[in-house]
Amino acid sequence: MREMTGGTEKVAVNGANVREVIQALESLYPNLTGLLIKNDQLGKGIAVAVDGRIVRRGLYEPLQSDSEIHFIPALGAG
Repeated sequence: MREMTGGTEKVAVNGANVREVIQALESLYPNLTGLLIKNDQLGKGIAVAVDGRIVRRGLYEPLQSDSEIHFIPALGAG
């Protein structure tokens, strides 16, 4: 996803949950939402880690003001 952010590794945005963070990121990096959300859920093959742990609530995972979020794409084998 760094191609969409111009190589930026870290970005600070506000949001009460993962969905709000993605919406804030979309305003900075158009088309990012399409990579992360499909049919109102996290896209297949995308996991979200909040503060170092993979979360199960997906878009609705609540966040703290200092939470660190990572979007982790699935790795393909071949």
